[in-house]
Formats: sequence, C-alpha cells, structure tokens
Amino acid sequence: MVLSSPNLELFTFTAENLNADSESFKAFTFIDLFAGIGGFHQAIGSLGGNCLFASEKDTHAKATYMANFDISPNHFNDDIRKIAPIDVPNHDVLCAGFPCQPFSQAGHKKGFADGENSERGNLFYCILDILEIKRPKAFILENVRHLVAHDNGNTFATILKHLNDANYEVSFKVIKASDFNVPQHRARVFIVGFDRSQVDTSASFNFPIPIPLKKTMADIFNAPCDKKIGFTLRVGGKGSKIDDRRNYEFYRVNGEVRRINLDEARELMSFPKDFKFPVSKSQAMKQLGNSVCVEVVKAVGRSVLQYLQKNQKNSEREIMQNKGEISETYALLKIIHQKVLQYGDTQGVATDDAVRVLKIKSSYKAITINELSIEIVSKNASKDIETTTIKIDDLITQQELNEIVKSIQQSSGTFNNARIDEAVRTLGSIKTKGTSYEKSDITLDFHDEIHHINQGVSIKSFLGSSPTLLNASSATNFIFEVTGLAASEVDVINAIDTRSKIKDRLAKITELGGHFQFIACENKTYESNLRKADSAMPEILADALLSFFKKESSNRLSDYFPVSVKLDASEAHCRLRDFIKYTVFGIFPSSIWDGELSANGAILVKDDGELVFYHTNHEKTLKDYFYQHCFFDTPSSTRHRFGSLYKEGNKLHFKLNLQLRLAH
Repeated sequence: MVLSSPNLELFTFTAENLNADSESFKAFTFIDLFAGIGGFHQAIGSLGGNCLFASEKDTHAKATYMANFDISPNHFNDDIRKIAPIDVPNHDVLCAGFPCQPFSQAGHKKGFADGENSERGNLFYCILDILEIKRPKAFILENVRHLVAHDNGNTFATILKHLNDANYEVSFKVIKASDFNVPQHRARVFIVGFDRSQVDTSASFNFPIPIPLKKTMADIFNAPCDKKIGFTLRVGGKGSKIDDRRNYEFYRVNGEVRRINLDEARELMSFPKDFKFPVSKSQAMKQLGNSVCVEVVKAVGRSVLQYLQKNQKNSEREIMQNKGEISETYALLKIIHQKVLQYGDTQGVATDDAVRVLKIKSSYKAITINELSIEIVSKNASKDIETTTIKIDDLITQQELNEIVKSIQQSSGTFNNARIDEAVRTLGSIKTKGTSYEKSDITLDFHDEIHHINQGVSIKSFLGSSPTLLNASSATNFIFEVTGLAASEVDVINAIDTRSKIKDRLAKITELGGHFQFIACENKTYESNLRKADSAMPEILADALLSFFKKESSNRLSDYFPVSVKLDASEAHCRLRDFIKYTVFGIFPSSIWDGELSANGAILVKDDGELVFYHTNHEKTLKDYFYQHCFFDTPSSTRHRFGSLYKEGNKLHFKLNLQLRLAH
C-alpha cells in the first residue's frame, strides 16, 4: 500500500529535465509483458524508465533477459495468465509485444482462435485486465503488421474496441524499421493508448517522424554489400529449422556470399554490442528474430513520453486512484485521527475491545501517533534522519473524513480527492507493501494487553464493491476429467451459450452420462501451496467449486456440503476455515509458499467508513468472520479460460475457476 502517488513522484516532467533533443526522461515506471529477451526494456529503460515487473514464459528468452537486466526474480513472472492483475505493481506505462505468431504467416494467421493452442491469441485479454485494474497512464503494444488485416480487420477492430471501452484513447501505425535508420524491412504495428481520466487526449497523438536512412548493410558487415537494406530476421514456419535459408537472408559481402552472424544480427535489431546471450547461437538468433527492433520502440516511446509531458492532467499534482487505493489511504488517515482500532466480532460489528495504535511504519519512515500530534521520522535521499511534527487536526478532521467517505461512495473508476491529496503531500510517501507477494498493506505497532511491533496488516474495504479474498487468474483454475461422455459431444456442449452457460453445460454433460473427477490444479505451484495448507485441500475445493457452479449449493463457502470427498461436513469446514486464513494472510497462487504468514491482521473499512480490526491473537473470531463471510464469485470465463469442454490426448476435460470474495 502506498500513501502517496508513486506515479506522481516518478513521472513529473519539467522544462529542466525534458526537451526535444533529450535522450532521457525524468524517471518513470513501466512493466514489460511478453518480454522476450528485453527489447522493450532496452528501449524504454534508455529513456529513463524503471521496470517494476516483467513476464516471459520461454525459459531460454528469460535467461537472456535476466543476464542483461537487473530485475528481482520476485518481479519476473513466468506466465502472465497465472498472476492476478491486482498483484501487478502500479506503473506509468504498460509495454507488451504480445504474441505475434498467431497473427503471422508462421502462425497461419489464426488470431484469437489460434488452432492447436487456442489460448495464445487470447493473451491480449491479460493485457486488457491489467489496463482496467492498474490504470497506467499509457501503453505501448507491438505486433506483426498482418494483425491489422487479420480476418478482414475484425480481429484488430475487436482489440481497438476493447481498448477504447477501457477508457483509453488509442492510436496505431504500421512502422518500418528502415524509417528509423535501421537497415531492414521489418514492419510492425504499434498501438499506443492514453488513459482519458489521467491524460488530456483532446490533442492528437503523433507517432515519430521517420528519419533518413543513413545506415546500410555495408555498415552492419563493415564491408561492401550488394544490398542497402536487408530483410528482417525471421522465425521459421512451423517445424522449420532455425538455420533454414528461408529464415536468414544471404548477402554478397566483399564479393563473397555469406549469411548474417550473431554480432551482425544483434546490431541489426539495435541491441548494444555488450548485450549477452547465455544460450546457444541458434537460440540467440531465434530470440533476435522474435524480438522488437530496439530503435523503433525507443522512437515510439519517446513520442509517448513527450505526449504525456504536454497533456497529463496532474499538472496540479492531482493523485488519481481507484476506490480501493483511496480507501486504503482513508483508512490510514482514520487510524491516525482516532488512534484506536476496535476489534470486530464474527459479524463484522465493532466490540468494546480495542488496540491503541502507536506507529505506522515502512522501510524509510515511521509515523508515531501521539494524543494530539504525529511525529514523522524519515530518511532523505542522503539517508539523513529527518523529524517532522504535525498536529492531527491540521492533517485531517472527522468532518473531512466523512466527506472523503461520501466522495468514495459517489464516485466510480479512478478519481482524485483533493483532501486526501493534501494530506498525502503533508505526510509524504509511506510505502509499506514491499512486493506484490506480501499480504500486508501496512505495518503497525500497537498495544492491547501487550505491546505488538511490526504487525503486517491487510486492508479490506467495503467502500465500493465487495473486496476479493482470492483474485481470479488461470492459476486458480481447477481441472476435471470428464468420463462417460463421447468426444463427439464436445461441440454440442460448447455450443450452449445461455446466460448461465457454465451451469447449463455442466448439467448437459451430466444428462448425457458424463462424470467429473478432479485431477489437478492448472498451476502446480498453487496445488502445492494448497497441499501445504492441507493435504486434501485441492480435492475439497474442487468438490466445493463443482457444487457451486452446478448450483447444488449456495455461493457461501460455509454452506458447502461434501459430495465427492470422504470427509464429514464438520471436518471439511474445519479445514476450510484454516484455508481461508492462509489465503488472506499467506498464500499467493503463483508464488511458492513457505508456510509462513506475511500478515497477521486485517482492517475492514465498512461501507459507512468505520473501521474494525481482526488479528491472529483473536484467531477464532478472525477465522469465524472470514469464513462465514467468504463467497464464491464467478469471473470472466473468456479471460480466465475455463468453462468449456476440451479434448487433450484421448481424454475430455473441463476447467472451473476459483475466485473468492468477502461479502456481508
């Protein structure tokens, strides 16, 4: 949780730090999706960007990326489908060279269908999810030029519509590498978008103006060459060898016919000479063929940053946040103002028992809460200690807190609250959530019967929609084998497209004699984490999930009655209560869990703005509350790729997705 706008601090332009000839910008943040070997990172990083998160599934490409860029393994995701968008760090610019082979000749131009691997084209929806939830100011997407014309333009029109519906102003252009002094014929479509709520998009965005081509293939070979501009490096068609002459152009250099080598290919893609390839030569050439041209991305990125400089709406330093973020900031201000937190009961009602909050802490700052004032002790850029004292009533009053609650209740999407902005400027930044793999939003010292220090606390807010306990992603998919059903029925089942299509598909499978048997979680890490919590937990959850989607039980988890697991109801519920505690305070589906809790308390922001507190020192009440108020939720089956019958080998399978929400 951040009590400030990290985007604001990192992404403010001034005349002193930016001009038309500048090769670098004031520091800003970006994420790098479908990152490959890091072409986007190389380009955007050279403009001053700080990469907070990257994602790449190919292990060879990831090895090359890690050899060249300093990024924590905790912030390098293997599969973007297996992390919930909410767990992606906040950032200013989203970058993604999303998978192009489904749209290219090598991929048979299958687009969103993508034949043998139907999920690859749909990876675009992972980008869309992150845009809608994290709301970066801008995005830069790259793909093959054929995307524009695929399916008579329908695929591209679908992409543009989704981006526009997400409230982004979108522009696109097919750009050739040779237009930016790179002697090759590589043409790619670039899609650029700006969040209308954070950027004034009344002025048109202009892609970079092409520059004269001065560099030729003779410069690449450092010898006379019969061709001025080379053909692009290409990945092979399906099943072709990487050294097939169809994939690498031969050139007459100094009178001899030869093929381009690794050093020359690296330069042709605008990577620096010291860019390392800790893989075989064939892998390295394949990786370069799959990469973006760094110089082109850099030119587009520069134009995006210049547009943001001129048109960002936060010229008066407004802090744009969604309801959840503002609710967290509100909770901190409320804690400072009232100084105490009342324990909640099993129904979420405040009791007479309370704790006195003494400090709110982060790695670089501690706020001590006295009776009438707060004392802020922080380290400045030189790591010197600075101390500031502020009267609590000068920071925030109860009336102002009430007005903040009203503004949250009456707003939608991202917005700013002037009073919160002012309080944030007074307090400065207090970043307490270290990574996307920590459950705590803030760290507190407090006193009840004893003194508690460094207590990680999660904030769950009912101001707005009900908070999630477990966010949906493909990592939370459960796979069932379907037996007793003919493979010829697959199309019949999947043709069911009613409003309750998953329930109706399950019912039809059962009607036709099909039976469901849980076989695995889609994400092996999540299955392992669940078994660390309880050896039978994957089977228990699968049974409960199937009952929920069949509508054989309500959406309240505590109403579940065991069907296919050999446990009585009381034993199953006892285990599920522990599972909920571990989910709230410890387990992330796509990160290996060490069995420890990264938080041990939770603050509920109720829909009237009041706060109640739960802590593991009152464990029974904590588990009772969260278990009794935990509900199954139904996420998008398209985006999380579940709810359809499919054949794998000689067997039929069906996936269901687990998402849990806290509700009254």
